[in-house]
Amino acid sequence: MSAFVLGATGFVGRELVRQLCVRGTPTTAHVRPDSKRLADWREKFGALGAAVDASEWKVAELAERFREGKPTQLYILIGTTRTRAKLDAVQGDIYESIDLGLTQLAVDAVKHAGTPTRIIYLSSVGADPKARSAYLRARGKAEEIVMKCGLPWAIARPSIITGDREEPRFGESSAAFVADALLALASIVGGKQLRARYRSTTPDVLASALIRIGESPTHDQIYDGGDLR
Repeated sequence: MSAFVLGATGFVGRELVRQLCVRGTPTTAHVRPDSKRLADWREKFGALGAAVDASEWKVAELAERFREGKPTQLYILIGTTRTRAKLDAVQGDIYESIDLGLTQLAVDAVKHAGTPTRIIYLSSVGADPKARSAYLRARGKAEEIVMKCGLPWAIARPSIITGDREEPRFGESSAAFVADALLALASIVGGKQLRARYRSTTPDVLASALIRIGESPTHDQIYDGGDLR
């Protein structure tokens, strides 16, 4: 087993890299070449035992890295926020540009590499290419790209992910608290499946689930709710 993590510096990505390294899985963490914290990430990931790749977001360049490393699992944990997109001067539909656009690029790169790699895509509950929400619509379209790639795949659809972020999201934490309380009430009156699907999760729990579905002999499945705990 070997892993390549796109989105390694993100909330879940950092924990995923850590857990992969603890398991002894040879792991490469991708960091944007223009990241102001590239040296810091090299040090942090290196201390965990992970290699750091700072390839540009180009199909040919990433494909070459995949051919060289031959990862058995490619974890795509790509996403952005309006705050992050503003800092990066991303124009237009940020979710189409980042969440969808970079997922398409990553899938094209691994297909171009010709390696027998499994794709594990971190999506979201409610993802649908016809969703009214731009975020969920982009996630739904990205899922379609993954499912049609011709390689083994697994898609994870968690609900709200909570914990200590570098960029605090107070609205998210409050929403998770209220939602979990309502779901707990729902489970009392027979809504256990509803609670299992929409209950919030944490990076450590989710990272562990991603590794499990990434290494499972079963593939081409969508996982959500209790599947990710």
